[in-house]
Amino acid sequence: MVEPRASARRRTIKGGKILLNRGSSVLDCTVSNVSKSGAMIKIENAIAVPENFDLQVDGEVKRCRAVWRLINRIGVKFK
Repeated sequence: MVEPRASARRRTIKGGKILLNRGSSVLDCTVSNVSKSGAMIKIENAIAVPENFDLQVDGEVKRCRAVWRLINRIGVKFK
């Protein structure tokens, strides 16, 4: 199978935080795969997450844009 992404993702299970409104609101999430250019995030209610947000994992914060979403998952591209 050919990988359609710019960089291959690797599986992981890491706790993360979605930071909204410059960190004034925080949603817990799980990062289930990641690459240099994006990630897949599992969260209880993906519909409630805006298109642009910050993702904190392992103390590092990355700006993200949601490129797809299901009820409990979001595919993001790092900005």
